[in-house]
Amino acid sequence: MADPSFRQSVGGRHLPVLLLLLITISLVIAIIVIVTNTHSNRKHQPTCGQNKRGQYGHIDLSESDNPSVFRDLTSKEIKALMKYLHRQQSLNLVKAADMKVNSSYVYSCEMHLPSKSSVIDHLDKNAKKPPREAHVIIFRGDKQKPDIEEIIVGPLPKPTGHRPVSHKRKSIPFIYRPTTRPEHIAVIDMLNVKIDTLLGTMLEELYGGRLLNCDSKCLIIRYITPVSSALSGERRRKTWYWVSQFAEYYILHPLDFAVLVDMDVTNNSIENVWFDGQLYDNLLDVLNYYNANKGSITKIKFPNVNTDSFSAAKQRGTPPISPPLRNPVQVSPDGKRYNVNDRHVNYMSWEFDFRMSTTKGPQIYDLKFKKERIAYEIGLQDIAVFYSGYKPMQAMANYLDSVGLLGSRAQGLVPGVDCPKDATFVGTTLLVESDGPFSYENVFCLFEYNTGMPLRRHHSYSFNYGRFYEGMETTVLVLRTIIVIVNYDYIIDFIFYPNGAVQVKAVSTGYVSGTFYTKNENKYSFKLHENLAANIHHHMFSFKADVDIKGNENRFATVDIETEDLPNKFSKNPDSRLLQHKFSSNLKETEKEAAYKFDFETPKYLLLYKEEDKTRKSYKQSKSYRILNTGMSKQILPEGKGNEPSISWARYQVAVTKYKDSEPTSSSIYSILDAENPVVHFQNFIDDNESIVDEDLVAWITMGVQHIPHTEDLPITTTPGMEVSFYLLPYNYFDEDPAISSLNAVRIEPTNKLKHKTSIKINRYGVAQNFECLPEEDKYDGKLRRILL
Repeated sequence: MADPSFRQSVGGRHLPVLLLLLITISLVIAIIVIVTNTHSNRKHQPTCGQNKRGQYGHIDLSESDNPSVFRDLTSKEIKALMKYLHRQQSLNLVKAADMKVNSSYVYSCEMHLPSKSSVIDHLDKNAKKPPREAHVIIFRGDKQKPDIEEIIVGPLPKPTGHRPVSHKRKSIPFIYRPTTRPEHIAVIDMLNVKIDTLLGTMLEELYGGRLLNCDSKCLIIRYITPVSSALSGERRRKTWYWVSQFAEYYILHPLDFAVLVDMDVTNNSIENVWFDGQLYDNLLDVLNYYNANKGSITKIKFPNVNTDSFSAAKQRGTPPISPPLRNPVQVSPDGKRYNVNDRHVNYMSWEFDFRMSTTKGPQIYDLKFKKERIAYEIGLQDIAVFYSGYKPMQAMANYLDSVGLLGSRAQGLVPGVDCPKDATFVGTTLLVESDGPFSYENVFCLFEYNTGMPLRRHHSYSFNYGRFYEGMETTVLVLRTIIVIVNYDYIIDFIFYPNGAVQVKAVSTGYVSGTFYTKNENKYSFKLHENLAANIHHHMFSFKADVDIKGNENRFATVDIETEDLPNKFSKNPDSRLLQHKFSSNLKETEKEAAYKFDFETPKYLLLYKEEDKTRKSYKQSKSYRILNTGMSKQILPEGKGNEPSISWARYQVAVTKYKDSEPTSSSIYSILDAENPVVHFQNFIDDNESIVDEDLVAWITMGVQHIPHTEDLPITTTPGMEVSFYLLPYNYFDEDPAISSLNAVRIEPTNKLKHKTSIKINRYGVAQNFECLPEEDKYDGKLRRILL
């Protein structure tokens, strides 16, 4: 039976309430229908790229049983390699679980690039493919006189022999080795016990935590400063270990406490202690000083994670838009316009191979544009960061990051932030201090990118001389990786333009390296936060560009821009002078002549070119590529002093040398410690002063940026202003801009050029403008745990 109160409401004053209820129900139904239709429409509406054309968008990243001459070592090859090595009794290798400083073990391995001539013969003349080989680094701590051996093993995947690396010393001093896992763990364990046993109470009273048995308030020893013999004055292996409060991010919670460890093969010992602005001989001296001066030593409260948020990379403050709106995104309406077959890329007029070198990082090979080789090899060689400071930990902090094996520090690119969500993500397989291969996910990403900048454009307004508009968007292909060296993140891009230009870009972000602030740091740092400084430092990047223009018999010349002072015959004033620019070419005949240091007083174009007339002694509009270094930075430390010899490549913004298989790289993983006698001394590449006329040439390019940290670097340094680039630009290479052939352009002109007011015709050369697809739904959040963890 119906409720009488309901009947009364229908017939009386409650009717508006009923109408409101009915309207609400109708709206809910309508919304459900709309949402249902939206999802239904999405099912029927194609995802962008779903109807892609047949010759594009083919992505095959599987390991081939017949890998190219440039490919990283495959898992199969690494497994076979390790089996072979452990069968060699002369190497006396132990398994990873048994690695110790005084044992013999494989530190790393990677693909050994064959001689260039054999590779070119294979690629261009259908000669037999050179055998696949591995470059292996072995730490021989088991020897009576420990050393480092580098050997070449092959052929893969069924190795039968090995030989020493011919261009390096047969025996590399053991003290030059990078800090290894067993060594680092042993030192940390020793320091934790010794420091906490004697100074644990002191640390807790001063800094609110201790190294052992610390619960949620822990101090940690993580950041290190290796000290080369050029700075220590003795051929010993020494490292400063810093102490920090363990909070996000620990690098911004440094303490005025560090220890210098003498790292012997059989024994690690504390040589010095830095505490409260002074140097001590041992821990007991520190304790005695503390007990006598407790009242005057600055106490540092342990960070509260709920209130001390300056160092945490988490959202805070008033947002510029609230509630938030989504960022713009790019989509590819017709799908990906590039193909990837294993590690070989085809895009528009470009093609190249790429890999991740364990020691050097990202490399590209056999770069071709319109089927012509532009470069045989372009790749990162090393990253240097030279600090300054009052404390020894900063004053001696001259880092060469290849010591950390650059390729092993690139992983976990996050879709939607590090790269567009629709990028192609590529992993790699490496071996570092282990028994077998380890796969790293999302090491590279490859994507097309509309820069929002015209590649070219002109709008002619003149009625008398023709009215028209012509323009073309700049859409490029980007190959990206991001290398993380403790606190700094380095974004490395290889960018390919439709006009035959290549850009190589390096961008620094991540955390600045913090040090405990005292007034003594004022020459080297601003005070960024309470007790926090971050000292001035110089980022430097070394790149190799083996450019081959119309073959590998090339020349290097500069086009020098000068001024001239002439009588002005066009003036009625007989004393008038005409001052203007002119240029002249200057062929560089030797390596010393080709070592370029920028001078604002003598601006130049730097050209690598093919000269058909071998008798000609100057550049005369030959087909060329121009090196444009927009990331130049002068290294101002005196040559030959301290650790500078380890970065002799940084003396030059560009240096051109004759190609040699024995000069494959400008640096080495030993450079952070070998300044007195560098294993790879780049200056030697120049000092032999060979002829570079009509030879196979290599350009060594240095970029850099000086960084004086400021408060806006907290919590993380942002990328604007931290970018450096160099370009390889076609110069008289083509008869006209090769991108003029692209159909992805637009021309607008009047239908009647003789009338002021007329209709227009728009020519888009057959490129569809309608947008009838939906971006792919977000499927990436579920993958982040695997990528990051």
